[in-house]
Amino acid sequence: MCPFFGLSLNYRQYLHAHIFDLIYHGNGGFTWNDVYNMPVWARKFYINKIIEFKQEEKKVNDKEAAKIRAKTRK
Repeated sequence: MCPFFGLSLNYRQYLHAHIFDLIYHGNGGFTWNDVYNMPVWARKFYINKIIEFKQEEKKVNDKEAAKIRAKTRK
């Protein structure tokens, strides 16, 4: 049975996953209370920013690793 106001049964799990991700990957920028009381749009915005940053960081690390591998093969 679904609640009448539209939240799914797994919303709490979804919410706490967001809380964990922002606290853990936010490097101390957020507290549990900050994230819990944050509007949904803001949580999604910050999570997407962390994802973008981590993807860019991975690209840079992959390029550096490729350079190192190329030097060691010579």
